[in-house]
Amino acid sequence: MVTQSRERELKFEAGQHSEIPELGDIPGVDAVADPARNTLHATYFDTEDLALIRARITLRHRTGGGDEGWHVKLPPVKGARTELHLPLTSLTEGPPSELLDLVRVHIRDKDVSPVAEIINKRRTCYLRDASGTVLAEVTDDNVTARSLRKGHEHTSRWREWEAELASGDEALLQRIRKQLLAAGARDSLSPSKLAKALGPLPQDSGAERGTDYPAGTAGGMTLTSLRKHRAAFVAYDPRVRADEHDSIHQMRVAARRIRSILRAYRRIFNRSVIDQIESELKWIARVLGAARDAEVMEDRLRTLIDEQPAGSIPAEVRDKLISSQQTAYRDAYDDVTDALDGGRYFRLLDSLDALLSPGTFGDGALDSADDAVGRAIQGIYRKAKKTEKASRAEADPDARDHLLHTLRKECKRIRYAAELASREHNSKKVKKSVKRVRKAAEMLQETLGEHQDGVITRALLTEAAHAAQKAGADPAAYELLAQHEQELADAAMERYREQWQALRHELKRLG
Repeated sequence: MVTQSRERELKFEAGQHSEIPELGDIPGVDAVADPARNTLHATYFDTEDLALIRARITLRHRTGGGDEGWHVKLPPVKGARTELHLPLTSLTEGPPSELLDLVRVHIRDKDVSPVAEIINKRRTCYLRDASGTVLAEVTDDNVTARSLRKGHEHTSRWREWEAELASGDEALLQRIRKQLLAAGARDSLSPSKLAKALGPLPQDSGAERGTDYPAGTAGGMTLTSLRKHRAAFVAYDPRVRADEHDSIHQMRVAARRIRSILRAYRRIFNRSVIDQIESELKWIARVLGAARDAEVMEDRLRTLIDEQPAGSIPAEVRDKLISSQQTAYRDAYDDVTDALDGGRYFRLLDSLDALLSPGTFGDGALDSADDAVGRAIQGIYRKAKKTEKASRAEADPDARDHLLHTLRKECKRIRYAAELASREHNSKKVKKSVKRVRKAAEMLQETLGEHQDGVITRALLTEAAHAAQKAGADPAAYELLAQHEQELADAAMERYREQWQALRHELKRLG
């Protein structure tokens, strides 16, 4: 089983003849135990193109010390790194699949192999409080590292100190740092022992190299947003694989936001580059959508049933409705994991890396960000107006519901297009106007979403009522729930009409 911990540490360069200073006089430290000595043997794994270290991730097998086993260290967040650990297995068996799944979004369908070996002769001092609790650890490491990369084999040696918090606080860590610097240490410029062992990396590619446009340009505005949402999409991959709550929803949202940017701001992109990416983003959003729909339906049914008078919904009806959605979710989730392990998905990730490179953008990237955001929003609004007009003229209820669902998606696209406006790239006037549009579009989108969820849920309940009646069972509970859904949908339609006018008003003000 994978265990997880957070580590907050500082690294320091130390001279070969430096001595760790006296640490027992640091405020809050009552005692410093005699140093414990260990020899740590670590083998680091990565792809041939070093995908993991480029993502600031390390995957290693280590013996010696108190935490022998397989480790994955994730990039630091607010100064602290998350470390994932599995018990020791044979090095010849290679990294466990449980850990590889956590970094699959980076390694994709590439093999991993040893890229470095590090032997570390470590002395560890434990700083304790009056109760004997360990506050922090300070280590003195004599490191011998061997790069195993083909054509880049070399051996290097150095000495470094590390200070890592246990139960202590940030103030203590900074006091330790001050003491170590006073003893001649320097803050380390290297993010990890592995990075130092490998030395300078080859030219970065894709997402790491990227491109840049000046502030205030359409290219700068869209690039800022694409970087953000690509990072979110990648970050949710291991969470989806672990079936974490709401992870499928958030990964799908990130995919939709990227696709929405490419569609709304099409004028500034190289069409030959983005058309295929758009298609593949639509595919993965659809795969994720089936599982997400089952999640939403289960939550909606639970809420709907809980709102009914006590005893009006038999337990067997509740159980049948809920279990049907849980089954639907498990089936859909299996499809999600199959997709995330497939070549089509890995090539989509490759394309998202390339999306941040110069070849993605055309001449329109140098347009004004203010002009671009206004143009994008108004372009979507023109389509939305036609859809809204058609929905009012449509007599068939099912066809009208379909048009309202389309209008909801167009309102969401307006919202996503408006989200790009920022203090960095847009004038204060445009940012303020676009913010009002975004809020109005979001309110309308949520109302139409409530209506659409009601339409789908009502259809499911009506079908269940017919099935119950056909089987000779009482359909009353299903009919009661369906009627409640109809009332919710009617209420949503009342709000929709007012909110549509509010959105129109804000869009006219935007100009």
